[in-house]
Parts: sequence; C-alpha cells; structure tokens
Amino acid sequence: MARASSSADDSSSTAEIVDVVLYLFVLGPAVEWCLKSPRVNRGRPGSRSGIALAVCLLATIAGGKLAFELAGRDPNHFQVLGVRVDATHAEIKRAYKADSLKYHPDKNPDDPKAHTKFMNMQRAYEVLKDPTQRDVYNKFGKSGLDDQSGSSTSLTNIAVFYVIWIVIGYLLTMGKASEDARTWAFSGLLALAVFEYQTRILSSDFLAPIFPHSTVNEKLELLHRLFPPFLHGSRMISQVIFRDLGLYNKLLLEQMHLKVDELGKQVHATRLEFDSRQTGASSGGTAAADTALAPSAAAAPNASSMAEAVQQAEETWKSLLQQQPALQPSTDSANESSAEAPAATSPAAAASQVTQQANQTRLMNIVWFFVIYAFFKYLVDKD
Repeated sequence: MARASSSADDSSSTAEIVDVVLYLFVLGPAVEWCLKSPRVNRGRPGSRSGIALAVCLLATIAGGKLAFELAGRDPNHFQVLGVRVDATHAEIKRAYKADSLKYHPDKNPDDPKAHTKFMNMQRAYEVLKDPTQRDVYNKFGKSGLDDQSGSSTSLTNIAVFYVIWIVIGYLLTMGKASEDARTWAFSGLLALAVFEYQTRILSSDFLAPIFPHSTVNEKLELLHRLFPPFLHGSRMISQVIFRDLGLYNKLLLEQMHLKVDELGKQVHATRLEFDSRQTGASSGGTAAADTALAPSAAAAPNASSMAEAVQQAEETWKSLLQQQPALQPSTDSANESSAEAPAATSPAAAASQVTQQANQTRLMNIVWFFVIYAFFKYLVDKD
C-alpha cells in the first residue's frame, strides 16, 4: 500500500513537472512567437492570423495531452461495476451480483480476460461496499486509500499544486501587458480552489449529474490539467488587447518637446538673421542713405512687420516653454537641443526596451522560484 501511494505521488509530481516544463519553456515561447512573428502577423503583432495560429497550437497541445492521459487511464471502481457515483448500497450490491455471475471465470472458460474482469469487480466492490472507503476513494482516488495518515499526503499535494501555479502565474503575468491575464488567471484559480473545497471537504459534487460515472478526484484532476492552458490563453489574449496608454502619451510628449525645441531654434536663427540685416542696413554711408531715401522709406513698414513677427514668435516659444517646465531648455542651448533631437526614443525602440527588461526580470524570478521550490520539496520529502 505504501509503495503504491509513493508511486502515485511520484507520478503526480512527475506530471506536475512535465506541465511546468511544457507550458513554461515550450508552449509559452511558441505562443509568443505566433503572436509577434512578422512572418505570421505580416508586420502587425497580434493580428488575426497570429491569434488563430496561437489558439490552434494551444488547443492542439492541451487537447492531445489530455486525450493521451485519459486514454491510458484505467476505469474507476464505479465504471467497473457500471453504477453512478451517487448510487445507493443496494444498487452497488445488485450490480456486483449481476456482473459477477455474468463474468465469472467458470461461466466464461473461453475468455482469457474473464478472470481479470472478475478480480477487478471484486476489488471495486470491496471498496464501494464500505461507505468510508467509498467516500475517500471518490474524493482522493487510489492514493487516498493507500494513505494511512488520513489523506494528509493528498492534501499536501493539492496545496503544492496551488502554491506552484500561484507563483508561476504571477511570474508569467508580470508587467502592464499581462495585468488582465493576472486577474483572469487568479480568478480561475480561486474558483477552482472553491470548487475543490466544496467537493473534497464539503462533499458537494455539482458535476455529478453531468459526469455520473466519474469520481470527484478525476474531475478535479481534469480541471488541474486545464488550468495551465487557461493561464496561457489568458496571457495571450491580454497581451493582444493591451494598449500601453502611458507609454504612448510619453512618446507624444517627447515629440512635442522636440517640436518646441525646433521652433525655438528657428526663432533664434530668425532673430540672428534679422539683427544682422539691421546692423548691415545701419552701417551704410550718408551718401548712400541720401540716394536711397525713397526705397528705405518704402522698406520701413516691411522691417517693422518682420520685427513684430519675430517678437511674436519669441513670445509664443516662451509661452510653450512655460507650459513645459520639466524639459525647458535655455535660449543659449538651442543648438544643443537640435543635436539631441536624433536621440529621441521611437515607439518601437521603447517597446522593445521595455519587453527586454521584463523578460530579464521574469527569467531571474523563474530561476529563484525553482531554487526555492527545490529547497521546499527537499524539506517536505525529508519530513
């Protein structure tokens, strides 16, 4: 019994590790590639073709893995006897008598599987005829029957499942682009925990009418297997519909500052040009001034209007600078602002930098998580 329980726990732990590796290091990057690859999305990340490919990939891998696990699973005791999970003791006894007479090895000498079927029915009846064993088997499966410490090992494995996926869910949904995914994933995990508490502890199986021959343990194991693809699907949808308004507004503000600086440079250059023309006009000789008296008088209104235009441009530029005090440049540094203009951050470069920093932080957090998890697992196994 103890060996069977240990092997069941080891297989459960192995399945959890396989899920972590598959969904974290294989399926996660594959889904991200489907959503961001220029070849798939035609230059637009998160297009319909990328989303469709990511959904198909996620559904195919998750469905194939679940189908493989369900196909290799042995029928439970209720399915062996052909009774419902909520069947009465009389119904179970009646089904056992009918099947035992039908599949008895003495009555089926030509069937090589008759003895195996008969032994399976006997084991199933030995468990289901006892209300206590039946309840434990329904809630925790064979590992619950083999556990001599009151199903404490099964409850520990359940707690480990939630701890693992809470941490992994938090690590995978870090950043602004995955805030909605974090809400959806943790809400789903909370709903799963509430349902598991109601079925395992309070003995309220709401899915019994839908799956009459499946135990509570099988239903919850199926829901546990469905949570990783649900987490990745939530993360995928959240990243597709996310729009970073803060980054967009920041880039617009930087572009506005660059335009204000360019306007200041042009105003400064216009002022210098106007001053140089005024100086050249005033340095002419008296004779030239007398001969050109009529043209100068005609050009006086043009010079006055130019001076007013330059003055108005300077006032406009100063008012714009007063509205933006955080990045207000000085008049003497107009040339410096024009030299810094090419260094402005484009939207694509800013988004790439933010994504790179988030990936580095996520990778370090994952490494630390596995180190802590290995230490925690060592302490549990030691105890």
